[in-house]
Amino acid sequence: MRLTISALILACSLTAQTKLPPTPAEYGQWETLVAPGGGRGGIGSTGGLSPDGKWLAYGINRANGNNELRVTKLADHSTKATPFGTQSAFSADSKWLAYSIGYSETEADRMRADNRPVHNKLGLTNLSTGEQSTVDGIELFAFSPDGEWLAMRQYAPERAAAAGGTAGRGAAGGGGGRGGRGGGRGAAGSDDNTPGATLILRQLATGKDTAFGNVAEFAWQDWKRQGSLLAMAISTGDKIGDAIQLFDSKAGSLRVLDSSSSTYSNLSWRKDSGDLAALKSKTDDTHDGPTYIVVAWTHLSESSEAAHTYDPTTDSKFPAGLRTVTYRRPSWSEDGATVFLGLSDWYPKPPSARRAGRGGRGEAGTGGKGDTATSESGEASGEAANQADDQPAVDVWHWRDTEVMAHQVKSATQNGRRNMLAAWDVHSNALTPLSKAFTEQITPIKHRNLAFVADWKEYAMDRSIGRPSADIYVVDVGTGQRTKIKDKLDEDRYLQASPTGKYLLYLENDNYYAVDINTRNAVNITKNVKTSFIDKESDETIKQKPPFGVAGWTKNDAEVILYDKFDLWKITPDGAHATRLTDGAAEQVRSRYLKLDPESDAIDLDKPVYLSLFGIWSKKSGYAVLKPGSAAAQRLVFEDKAMEGLGKAADAPVYDYISETFEESPNVYVANGDLKDAQRVSETNPFQSKYAWGHSELIDYKSSNGTHLQGILDYPAGYEAGKKYPMIVYMYEKLSDGLHRYNSPSERSYYSVSAMTSHGYFVLQPDIVFIKREPGLSVADCVGAAVKKVQEKGITSKIGIVGHSWGGFDASFLATHTNMFSAAVAGAPITDLISNYGNHHWSSGIAETDHIETGQQRMEVPLYEDLQAYIRNSAIFGVSTMTTPLLIEVGDADGTVFYHQGIELYNIARRARKNVVLLVYGAEDHGLRKKADQVDYQRRIFAWFDYYLKGEPAAHWITDGESYLDHQRDLKQSKSQ
Repeated sequence: MRLTISALILACSLTAQTKLPPTPAEYGQWETLVAPGGGRGGIGSTGGLSPDGKWLAYGINRANGNNELRVTKLADHSTKATPFGTQSAFSADSKWLAYSIGYSETEADRMRADNRPVHNKLGLTNLSTGEQSTVDGIELFAFSPDGEWLAMRQYAPERAAAAGGTAGRGAAGGGGGRGGRGGGRGAAGSDDNTPGATLILRQLATGKDTAFGNVAEFAWQDWKRQGSLLAMAISTGDKIGDAIQLFDSKAGSLRVLDSSSSTYSNLSWRKDSGDLAALKSKTDDTHDGPTYIVVAWTHLSESSEAAHTYDPTTDSKFPAGLRTVTYRRPSWSEDGATVFLGLSDWYPKPPSARRAGRGGRGEAGTGGKGDTATSESGEASGEAANQADDQPAVDVWHWRDTEVMAHQVKSATQNGRRNMLAAWDVHSNALTPLSKAFTEQITPIKHRNLAFVADWKEYAMDRSIGRPSADIYVVDVGTGQRTKIKDKLDEDRYLQASPTGKYLLYLENDNYYAVDINTRNAVNITKNVKTSFIDKESDETIKQKPPFGVAGWTKNDAEVILYDKFDLWKITPDGAHATRLTDGAAEQVRSRYLKLDPESDAIDLDKPVYLSLFGIWSKKSGYAVLKPGSAAAQRLVFEDKAMEGLGKAADAPVYDYISETFEESPNVYVANGDLKDAQRVSETNPFQSKYAWGHSELIDYKSSNGTHLQGILDYPAGYEAGKKYPMIVYMYEKLSDGLHRYNSPSERSYYSVSAMTSHGYFVLQPDIVFIKREPGLSVADCVGAAVKKVQEKGITSKIGIVGHSWGGFDASFLATHTNMFSAAVAGAPITDLISNYGNHHWSSGIAETDHIETGQQRMEVPLYEDLQAYIRNSAIFGVSTMTTPLLIEVGDADGTVFYHQGIELYNIARRARKNVVLLVYGAEDHGLRKKADQVDYQRRIFAWFDYYLKGEPAAHWITDGESYLDHQRDLKQSKSQ
């Protein structure tokens, strides 16, 4: 028996030792759990929990593109998978699941190459029977609020290229039982005559379909579990039969609310009511583009139903030179008395265009005159074209421009949609303009006939360089009368109204102020609280350091709940009472409020309140609950893992969350309200056990000024104690909070940590804190201290560094100003703070001055006020003493960091005879998009590090370079194989 046990132990030991790390050829199978927006923290965008808490839908993405939607029955954990399923939604009664079904990346590319439209299918599952069905060619879908109907709109006809591309799209889905909206127009503000598409309405209990033609837009009544009305904007293309139609799913009736030769759009229901608003186009021969009549109906399907219309062209008080526009969707006040609209400039047509317009009318209506008009129109068009060819191609850049020209060009479409808020009184038919200029942000205050205004006209220049300020007003929605609340409020982004509209809350000089809306009196509510609600440790260079945030307000605006570094504080709006609700400071555990009911406006302390927990030094995470009458929050789960995305089923005490570590692939867990005995529902990457895998640990170290910092040290896959391994340092500000993040290996994620550990490298991810005006020296200090801490372990050999964008700045600075690294890779790096200061963020057009002074670069002042700081923190000025081999990557279409930053360092280093290689990827932006480029870059990164850190044979491009002609021959040869 002893021999048998010994043999078994030996066999297990040998098996463990023979596990190999995954190879790049095996990366494709790795799975990623899909969360909202493709990120982490909940799974609502892929279905999540059904309202009754009996089903869970979640997405799985794979590196090879073989993605799928999984649906699990929680009673027995049986799971069905749909290849390429996405955008799932449960019906409100939890009887059905609808989802979109797409194609593999290869198939989609093949369809495009064959000029076939890539149109998704709709998948529908009967959760009671398990029966699945599909409907071809469905672009948009939405369940009715009661869950008894499913609206499915087909793809709209493709618009000809000359007409300006494909039609605009609305939001797909409508999940969670809420009413959904679908469909959209083309260029907002244009009188778009593009025909709508067929809308199929299925009664789910019977399977009976009803089709409606030419539906450009549709919207279910926004009334949870009660809405039975479906509004549809009809567009026939020739304007004959254009209308707004209303289908009553309870009565099975269809009626026309309004019809004309106008275009209808922007359907907008008032929440929990039968009130509907929409826009109806109206053209004017003397103006460019249409204005819009507002049509509204109140109490639809009730005895008190009424129709209302506002026509701006017949209102003598309507502001001259303006029009109503579609790019601000009409929105209702809570009481239904007011509809908020957007107003913008209505430019006159040039004389030639007016003549062309008159000719068109003659041709359509009067026969003989039409010939003359057609000729005139043609001559006018030709004349306009010739004039356009003769126009100078020049932009005037002026020092008084509050918005630099490059930004004006990039944001022309957005600026063309600028609009000013106005309030239409539905019953009196009076319009009250609320905005006075486009440099104002106006926000209606709920439950009040008021709005608050942030006007930054006087501070526009400061705003353009990262120092936003605004004057604050309260405006009466009925009269437009204003009352100033605050002059020059810095950081107006923190201004907010309480849920019932009793107070405004703003931040100034490290304190919160509550403004009583009735008296307009402002009270400093935090000055006597013995804690800081401001992150005074922040290394941002702005005047007002960022706050920890506002959790929300309690019922009836009785208190506001604020965050300090660790805890939640309940504070009355008069500042008289402040109560700490949690106690995390002792253990350095941060508590934050979780809003699990999307319908709630207030934090109800009479019910259990759930909190997320995070140990800022331990990196543990979990959840707690604050119960009514309890003196402290009760900790439910708190583990040495990353736990995120707590969600709740709408109608049942069933909760789900995601848990992961560096070694444990993310999975969904489901539990009851106390989160005990949580059951793992998903199973991602079960095959990982076949491979050698690394693990992560936390390191603690100090900067030269004594600041306590941390970093992540990831161990090589199959690490053997006593053996030294090379190390790659990956940098980008603070990274240690990601200690428990699982990382799927991928060649397309070219800085993949797990790919690095699988290649036999330690990976160090150190925290970096910055001293103002010293970004480069701060990086050298913090990274150097972290590296020395790891070296003390005696486990590393040669060390390399890598970073991208701002991390590329780190890598290039360290490569040129230190000699502790054997190789460096800098992707899209900032290398010269001086030349970059005068540059632009070209993807947005914004001047780099704000990013450099008050953004990541933290230089605080312009270069002419501290030129030496800009010099000593730029990589290019350390080239003369550079000893580190440096690989630089740039995309020649980079709109974030001008790729000449990389070229500048390459040319200067080349001139100094330093070891530098530049990779320029054609037509690539700040991040590589093409699969071939992504894979190529990662392979070159490993070739670079393998040579300089491991001593493996060098690729010829590393030691000898690669001529353009040789590279073209290689490409041609590889393509022919």
